[in-house]
Amino acid sequence: MKMKLTGKSIAVFLLAVVLAAIFDLHAEEELRPYKLINADKLIINKIEGEYITNLFGNVHFFYGETEFFSDKADIFELQKIVRMQGNVEVYDDTLTLFADNVDYFRKTERLFLRGDVLATETHIDSTIRTFKAEEVEYFRNSREFFAKKNVITYDERESMHGTCGELKYFLNDGYGFLMKEPVLSIAENDTLSISAEKIEYFKDYEKVVATFNVKTFSNDFIMTSDFLLYFADEEKAVYLGKPKFTSNLADATAIEFRIFFEEQKIKKAILLDSCYIQFSEFEDKPKKNWAVGDLMEFNFNKGNITFCEAKGNVNSYFQQETAESKNFSANNAKGEHLIIEMDDKNKIERISMKDKVSGKYKFQHQNR
Repeated sequence: MKMKLTGKSIAVFLLAVVLAAIFDLHAEEELRPYKLINADKLIINKIEGEYITNLFGNVHFFYGETEFFSDKADIFELQKIVRMQGNVEVYDDTLTLFADNVDYFRKTERLFLRGDVLATETHIDSTIRTFKAEEVEYFRNSREFFAKKNVITYDERESMHGTCGELKYFLNDGYGFLMKEPVLSIAENDTLSISAEKIEYFKDYEKVVATFNVKTFSNDFIMTSDFLLYFADEEKAVYLGKPKFTSNLADATAIEFRIFFEEQKIKKAILLDSCYIQFSEFEDKPKKNWAVGDLMEFNFNKGNITFCEAKGNVNSYFQQETAESKNFSANNAKGEHLIIEMDDKNKIERISMKDKVSGKYKFQHQNR
């Protein structure tokens, strides 16, 4: 039986032969190296035994389970390398990547992205975490993400915003670290920020660790130390390594600070060992009042100290200047237990010293 071949059937046959040669259905245990969905133009070259496919315009294909879009793509089928240029989009599980240029190395499951890189990770609750950088490396098998040069990160769920020169993030563990002038901020109206030489975060910011040249700052205060531990659930920070607190109203030092926050403002502060504080009743005035002790605890309201308790080897000095309603007075006292109560304007209302009390009290009557 003879079958007459038309021009159309010949074309279909030749196309089938070409496609079989291109995709090599049995190559390296894969049905095909990739699945092409669309391209406006396709050019195939064979160089030194390797097929190189050039795709142009509205390129869309799958390589394994990863989906790609770009303006142009060059696929090296033997090496299993894809080089993409122009409006590149990569979709891999919960991670979406955008860049000007992307190289994909199938054998090692490594992606190298360059130029206006944006990565978006979707959390289980549909909130997102984003990363921007000039360069990014992403390893699919281990789900490791490394960004460098002008890195910006933001977590919608935790309201965390960070900037640095280099960032590494392990997606499976929720662990990452920022280096090269890192700054991490809780992005609220009254922003609380942390800078250090290195900032690490664990389990999606449940714990933050900052090391060396640590600085915590807001509109109300600055704290410096060598080491910081921050626990998100408790809104608690522990400062070690010569911690120092500075504000318009008070300065303080100790061996260890334990600070509790509420809505990015200090709610309570505990100072441990070799504690020292000096303060003023008025902002930007000389801080002439001071106290030392083995342990100090402070309560705050809207940035102002409302209560202070000092215990163990307490020594203190309090001075009140002459005003219309009061005379000058100065009190230098020692004891084991000191309590200071202040009003909402930071003015001292009551001072109480207990146990082994000694000291001097000076009073100067105002001439009228």
